[in-house]
Amino acid sequence: SSHFGSKPLCPGRFGAQRARARPPPPHPSEKMAGAEAPAWDATLEEWMLQEGYCCAAAMANLEDGAMYAAAPQEGEAGWAMLFKDGEYEGEIAQEDDTMKKITVNEVTCLWEVGQMKSMDQRPENGLWIAGNKYNLVSCKEEDVGSEKVLLTIAANRATKCTVLIATTKTQIIVAMAN
Repeated sequence: SSHFGSKPLCPGRFGAQRARARPPPPHPSEKMAGAEAPAWDATLEEWMLQEGYCCAAAMANLEDGAMYAAAPQEGEAGWAMLFKDGEYEGEIAQEDDTMKKITVNEVTCLWEVGQMKSMDQRPENGLWIAGNKYNLVSCKEEDVGSEKVLLTIAANRATKCTVLIATTKTQIIVAMAN
């Protein structure tokens, strides 16, 4: 169940990865790289987490899927909750109920989800966030102000978290809630 108000959301589920999670280097063409990146961490925390609806949020470049900002900021918790660095081995279920080993790169996974225009374009190996596989359940275009934004929803049964991914013309915004 969700906890709103003073209780932290998604507590303790990601502690094992906290020490390993490090932000990827910003994309060289990213205007928000360098000294401005921490400002985006603070902006995410204020706009996405302050009301208690989300437990973590991140921003990534649409052109390559590389995250450059994450919240909550304290102890780099946002990075630990939303990103596992490097390639690692994962397993996905096959139609015959056997498991298939795959190599996971979360930057590539997020980029593939950012390119989706419909559920027919789901990435072959799904969406992986912080070492956990999420099932994509919805992808549709919505009007946000004067802009069209693609909203993709994914869920993970084990962590009991849901992720909403909003894709704009240049950015991927990830919001996690439980």
